[in-house]
Parts: sequence; C-alpha cells; structure tokens
Amino acid sequence: MYIIISIVLLLILVYVFYTGIKTAIYVRRIVNEKDKPPAFTPPSPKKVIKERFKSSLFETAITCLENEVEKDCAFEDIIKKLTLFLKADSWSFLITPPDDVWRFLFWSKNLDFLPLEEVASEIQINGEHIKKVLDTKKIFFIKDTKKNSLWNQKHSLSKSWLGIPIMVKNEIIGVLNVDWFQQVKVSPFEKELINYFLEDVDRVLKTVFSLNELFLSSDLDILTQAYNRKALEKYISQHKSDSSKKAVIFLDYDNFKKINDNFGHTVGDQALKVLTKRIQNSIKSDDLIFRYGGDEFVIIINEITENNSIDIIIQRIKSTVKTPITIKDTLIISSISIGYCLVPQEAPDIEKAIEIADKKMYLQKEIH
Repeated sequence: MYIIISIVLLLILVYVFYTGIKTAIYVRRIVNEKDKPPAFTPPSPKKVIKERFKSSLFETAITCLENEVEKDCAFEDIIKKLTLFLKADSWSFLITPPDDVWRFLFWSKNLDFLPLEEVASEIQINGEHIKKVLDTKKIFFIKDTKKNSLWNQKHSLSKSWLGIPIMVKNEIIGVLNVDWFQQVKVSPFEKELINYFLEDVDRVLKTVFSLNELFLSSDLDILTQAYNRKALEKYISQHKSDSSKKAVIFLDYDNFKKINDNFGHTVGDQALKVLTKRIQNSIKSDDLIFRYGGDEFVIIINEITENNSIDIIIQRIKSTVKTPITIKDTLIISSISIGYCLVPQEAPDIEKAIEIADKKMYLQKEIH
C-alpha cells in the first residue's frame, strides 16, 4: 500500500514539474526578450490583478465594437469597470471643458432624482474638490466629506468620495466621481490599481475607439454628436458675406422636460440622441445640424430655393420625430415645434435668420 501511494505521489510530482516547465517555455516565448521572467518564478498577485484588469477593459472594448455600440456608450461601459471594482454606491462622469459649461454625461441610476444640470453648474462655480483633480491631474480621495473644506455640495449623500481624472492625449476630458454613502478607506494598492487603470483607459480610448476626436473636438456636442453652439458661432462668422440661398430651421422638442421628469435623465439623454440621429438622416449630408442648447437645435439647409421645398423638409423632420422610440422598455412619443427663415429672401444673413426662425418657432409652440 505504501509503495502504491509513493508511486502515485511521484507521478503527480512529475506531472506538475513537467507542466510547470512546459508553461514556463511558452511564457518565455510570448514575452519580449528583455522582459523574460525567471522560468519558475510565479507571478505576483499585483501583476495578476493588473493584467486581468487590462484584459477586462479590452474584452469590454471588443464586445462593444462587435455589437456596434456607440462610442460614448462604450466609454460608459469601460469606466463602469472601475466603479464595480471599488464597490461604489454611486458614480457619475462630469465633462469639464475649460471654456464651456460643465455637464454630467453618465451617472448611476440612483442619481436620476437629482437636478443634475443644477448640480453641474454649482460644481463649476464652487467645486473645489473637482478643481483640485483638474489642477493636479491626479486622483483625489476625501474620506470624510463633512470634515473636508474642499467639499461644498448641496445635493449629495456622499460620506466618502474619490475623484478620478479621465484623460485623452494628456488632456483631462472630465472627472469620474466615485461616491460611497458611508465612510470607506481606499487602500494604497487600490490607488495604484486606479492609476494603472487610467493608463489603460487612455490607451483603449485612443487605439480602439479614437475617442480623442469625440472628446477633444471643440465643435462637437458630446451627447448628440451634432455640432455645438460654438461651431454655429464659428459658422456664422465665416459666412457673413455668403450670398448663397439657404434655409435656417429652429426647432424645439415639445415638453421634453416631462420625459426627464417621468423617466429619468438617462432615458431623456438616450431619446435626444436617437431623435437627433433621425433628424440627421432626414436631411442631406451637406446640411448642418447644431445643438443650440438643451433641446433646441438649429439646422442649416443649403441650396434651398422655394418655400414648398422647405415645407417638404419640415414635414419629413416632424414625421421622423413623431415615430415612437423604445428605450429601456419605455415608449417615448415626441413632437417638435419648428420655425424657419429663408436667406437672403427674409433675412440678410444667418444670424438674423436664426433670430426670425426662433420667433416663428415660439409662435408655433404657443399654438400647441
């Protein structure tokens, strides 16, 4: 009996030894020559966790690409990885352009009840905790928000908070807010892992999604990917002496605030993205759509000559907006109010045409 047990143990040792050698050989083939590890040194736990974290990010990125997920939604899936690891109670991603209005782009569901536009505005004025992250370009942890002089938020349940700078090409595009509703401690290793995560996020965003174009372009609205107000102002200044015939459309979604109030900002934002995409598909590729602010948009139609032509375009836009959409099992039915102005028949330039189209739009909204 003793001999049998000895033979079995010997066979197990031989198998383990053989498998270890074979594994080491393959590992040494995979890594770079200069990085070759000692053949029988087991990997450190830190390295295992970091590598698994990296592969998890790339798995998420690849899944998003395979499912043709939009870039900003893919980015949301990626940053969720870190908040899940940290076991946060809530999280939000705040866009912090240096010369524009700050706004929340993503947030966890349990923050839907907050007046997020108001919160973002308050933070832009008084948010010293965010400004420290922007100034240092480093993570910043507040263990006790009540005792920290930099914390000045009215609408917050946070007892502990972590601010993480999200960067593309060494420029901060925003701050990831990680919140706990009770005091916690972030260990040195967790902070080390977060910094490692940031390096990989930067790499994933640049190499897999080319998100630097989306976040660093000063002409794009990040949510809808239409042109923004600054791009419109630039267009106006560049076309002051343009004598070509154009139509300027000013549109506003009817009662869009009710969608946000009834179904939450996440559903509202998704609806705005879908509706904007529909409008883009209903106009020519050389026509331009700008997000003027909130749920107001300006469309510039090139080479328009007759009133009946613009009427056809407007009816097409209204029709595509009226078609119901479903977001997270919620049926959304929308309508819009529209005003338009022809250049140069009714206005000498684009700027004056926007003013006239805006007034016409409000007259139509009053009728509704």
